[in-house]
Amino acid sequence: MSKLSMDPTNNSTPTEFIPLRPSHGTKGKEVVLYANYFKLAVKSLTLYKYTLKVAKIPKQAMKSDAKIPEAKGRKLNRVVALALEQVGNAIPVVSEYKSQAVSLEPLDLPKDGTVQVPYSDEGRDDTYKVTFQGPTEIRVGDLTTFLTTMQGSSSTFPLFEDVIDAVGVVLGHYPRAHNGTASLGSGRHFPLNLTGEVQALGRPGFNTIIRGYFSSVRPATGRLLLNTNVSHGVFRFSGPIVDLMRQCQLGTDDDVWKFNRTISRLRVKVQVLSEKGVPGSKPLSKGKASASKPPGVARIKESVISGLADPRDGGKEEKPKVKRFGARPNEVLFVIKAPAPSGFQAGEEYTVAQYFQIRYGRQVDLNLPLVNTGTKLKPVYTPAELVEVIPGQALRRKTTPDETREMIEFSCRSPFANATSLVQTGRKCLGLDENPILAKFGVTVDRNLLTVKGRELPPPQVIYASLKNPRQLQKPSVTEGSWNMRDVKVIKAGKSIQAFRWIYINTEFRSNPPPQDVQGAMSGMFNFWRNMGIAIGNPQNKDGESIHIPRGASAIKCIESAFAKYQVHPQFLFVVLPDTGTEIYNALKTLADTKYGYHTVAMVKNKLVKEKGQVQYFANVGLKVNLKAGGINHKVEGGVTLVREGKTMVVGYDVTHPTNMSGDSENVPSMVGMVSSIEPELAQWPSTAWTQDGRVEMLSATLEAKFEERIRLWLKHNPGRPLENIVIYRDGVSESQFMQVLDKELPYIRAACRKLCKQQPKIALIVSVKRHQTRFYPTDANNMTSSRNIKNGTVVDRGVTLARVWDFFLTAHTALQGTARPAHYTVLLDEVFRSTFKLEAANTLEKITHDMCYLFGRATKAVSICPPAYYADIVCTRQRVHMNEFFEGSDNASTISDAAKTQIKSRTVHENLKDNMYYI
Repeated sequence: MSKLSMDPTNNSTPTEFIPLRPSHGTKGKEVVLYANYFKLAVKSLTLYKYTLKVAKIPKQAMKSDAKIPEAKGRKLNRVVALALEQVGNAIPVVSEYKSQAVSLEPLDLPKDGTVQVPYSDEGRDDTYKVTFQGPTEIRVGDLTTFLTTMQGSSSTFPLFEDVIDAVGVVLGHYPRAHNGTASLGSGRHFPLNLTGEVQALGRPGFNTIIRGYFSSVRPATGRLLLNTNVSHGVFRFSGPIVDLMRQCQLGTDDDVWKFNRTISRLRVKVQVLSEKGVPGSKPLSKGKASASKPPGVARIKESVISGLADPRDGGKEEKPKVKRFGARPNEVLFVIKAPAPSGFQAGEEYTVAQYFQIRYGRQVDLNLPLVNTGTKLKPVYTPAELVEVIPGQALRRKTTPDETREMIEFSCRSPFANATSLVQTGRKCLGLDENPILAKFGVTVDRNLLTVKGRELPPPQVIYASLKNPRQLQKPSVTEGSWNMRDVKVIKAGKSIQAFRWIYINTEFRSNPPPQDVQGAMSGMFNFWRNMGIAIGNPQNKDGESIHIPRGASAIKCIESAFAKYQVHPQFLFVVLPDTGTEIYNALKTLADTKYGYHTVAMVKNKLVKEKGQVQYFANVGLKVNLKAGGINHKVEGGVTLVREGKTMVVGYDVTHPTNMSGDSENVPSMVGMVSSIEPELAQWPSTAWTQDGRVEMLSATLEAKFEERIRLWLKHNPGRPLENIVIYRDGVSESQFMQVLDKELPYIRAACRKLCKQQPKIALIVSVKRHQTRFYPTDANNMTSSRNIKNGTVVDRGVTLARVWDFFLTAHTALQGTARPAHYTVLLDEVFRSTFKLEAANTLEKITHDMCYLFGRATKAVSICPPAYYADIVCTRQRVHMNEFFEGSDNASTISDAAKTQIKSRTVHENLKDNMYYI
C-alpha cells in the first residue's frame, strides 16, 4: 500500500502520494458558522482492541465442503453480547456487537482465545464459538499528540485509523446496547419509542420513517471531534401481525397477495404454547401476561416469515393440503407422523385448527390467514394471533412515490430545527451525557456545537447572448446563486435540428392526433426555443402522433412498434408522457439510446400544458435540447481559470452500486459513468458508460481504454493544441479507499496518457463527495439565506479539517428548503495547481471548483457539486435505466436467466449518440 509521508522535512514534490495542504484559502468574506460537531476530550489511555470471529459449532460431523450458516443481524449481536458477559464481567469492555471489542485491560480469555456461547433461537438450541484475536494495544495519546503538533510517526492514510475506530466503538456502544434503539450500518442509530421522531408512511401506513442520529469520530487540527447528524431511516411494520392484517382489510385475493409481499422476510417472535394438561399451564385466552411470557406459553422463539400458507408449500414427500393462497386454520390439512403426540393418531390428517385445539386446548381465529414461520420447503403454519413482528427492521426495497413524498416532508427541516435536535434528542439517543461507559474510558463530549470559520466566495458573472442583439453579451443578475433567462439567448446554438418528430403517449384511450392542449403547447414550445436561439425547424409531423399503451400492455413493445414505422430516422424525438411513472420512460430511453440512436426529450403532460410556470418549463427543456444538439447555453465571464487557455481537459467519473433491492443483488452490476470536457467553455461533456461486478468500487483495466477514448475526443476537438493538464473529479469514494484510487486506478490513467500524448500531461485528481455527514449552520442572521441556511459560495477549509490534508467543504448552491449539504473535495494527487499557481494553489482550486458549479448546462442556478461529478452521476443513472430489468421490480431480479442477464449487460449507447450529451 502506498504511504502518505508525514515528514515535515520532506520537500520533494509528491506525485503518487496524497499531497500536503499548500496553505489555507484566503479569498472571500470571513464568517463564523456552527458545525454539527462536538469537541471530544479523551484521556491518554491504552486500550485493548480485539477482532472477533463468530462461528456455529455443528452438532454432527459435516462434509468438508458443507457451508455452515453464519450468525447475522440480531443473532450475531446477541451471541457477541453473551460472549462479552463471559469474559468481561470485571473489566470495562465495549463492542459494536459484530467484529470488534475494546477493553480497558486485557481480557481473561482461554489460551486459544475462544469461548463457547449456548444460544436458543427459532426452536433450536445451538452453540457458537467466539474467537477473540488480539489484543492490539491502542495508545490514544499518540493520536492526541499528533493532532496537537501535526508531527508524528503515522505514515498511512486514513490517519491513526485504529485509534479512531477504537474511540468510535466506545462512543457507539451505548446506542447499540440499548434495547429501544435500532442501529444501522457503522453509525446510524434510531430511537424506536419516541413518538415525535416516528411517522407512518404510505396508505395504509405499513412502514414508518424514524428520525435518528449519526455519529462518527473525526480528527481535526488540534483536537478530536464527534461528527453528529440527523439521519432518517425507513422501517417495516412492527407489532402483532393481526393488527397489520386489520389495516390491510384482506377482502380480495389481490389484497392477500399484497399483504404477503408486505410481510415477507419479516423477523418475528412466535409464541410456542404449553401442551394441554401440563401442570401449572393455562390456555393463553384465560391467563394474564407475565413480565417474561404470557400464561399458557412455554417459550418465545424468533423466526422469519416465509409468507402466508400457499398450495405450493412443502416437498414431494411431506406436502400439506392447502386449499388456497392465504388459507385459514381450517383450510390446511397435514398428516401426523409417528410417534404421534397425545390425542393424535399417526398417519391421520388434521387441520391446523384441530391441531391447536387438541394439543394446546386453544381455539384459534378461523378468519385470519395462517403465517408460515418455517420455509417454503418445510412450512410451519402458525396462527396469526401468536405472531408479533420485532421492531427495528429496515426496509430494503425501493419506496413508493407516496412514501418518498412523505419521507421528504418529514425529513425536510430547517437548519435550526436539526441543530436543536442534535443538542437535545440526539445527545440522549447517543448517550453522550451521564454515560458511565464514557466516564470509565476517559471520554468527555462537549455540550455545545463547534464554531468554525468559513468564507463566502463571490459568484462568477454568468453570460448569455442578448435577445435583442445576439452578437452582444448579456449579464443576468445573480441572486442567491440563481438567475433567469429574461431577454437572453443561448451563447451558441447546437447543430440544426430539422429531422424531428413529437409523440404523445397515452394509457387511457386512443387519441390520434393528440389533444389540442398538447398540440398548442408543443407548437408554442418550438417557437419559444427558436426565440431562445436554438436552431430548430418544423416537426415532420406538425400535429404530432399518438402511441397508445393500454394498461397492462408492454410499453417497450408498443413504443418499438411505433419506431419501426419511421421511414426516415429522426434526429430528435420529443415525447409527452402521461405521468412520472418509470416503465414508459425506461422503455423509451432504452430503445432510443441503445437500439435506434435517437435523441429523446421527455416531458410530462401536466407540466407541459399548465400555464402557470410554462415559460420557465419551456426554457428548462430548451436548455437540455441545445446541449444534446452540441450547443453552449451560457458561460462565465473571463472563463474558468486554467481551462480557458485551451490546454486542459476536465474529467469526472463515478461508480454507483445496486441499493435498496429486496431481491438477490449479488449478480446485479455496478454502473460506471465518465464525462470529459472538449472545449474551454466547459459546456459540452460527452460521456462513456460501462458495467462492472456489483458493489466493486475500484475500476479495472477497462478504465484505461475508456480514458483513451476521452483523450482522443479532446484531441479531435482541439487540433494542434497540446494536452498539458488533466483535472479529474473522482466522485463518491470513501477515505478508506483514497489510496486504492492512487494504487489501482491512477496507473490505468497514466497508461492511457502514455499511449496518446507525446509529452505527458500533468494530472490533478480530486475526490468529490456529497454523501457525507458534515453540515454547517449560520450564527448570524446577516449571513443566512431566506431558508435560514448558510449562503451559497461558503467554503470551509479549517476547524473540521486537518492542516496536513488538502481538503475543503464548498456549499456552492442555495438550499431552498431543508439543510444545505456542502460538497467535500479532497486532493489525492496534484501535479497542476502548486506548480502553476504556487501560493495561490488553494485559492485557485476553490475558485475553479466554485465557478464550474455555475456552468451546469441545464440549470439557471449554481449546483451543489461541480458538473463533471454531477454529469458522471447522471450518466450512471441513465445506465441503470438501460438495464432497468435489474432494478425495477427487484424482487424478480434473481429470476432473470443468465442469457438474459448477458443480453441486458451488453446494451451500449448507440453510435449516433456516444459523443453527445444524450444523457442530459
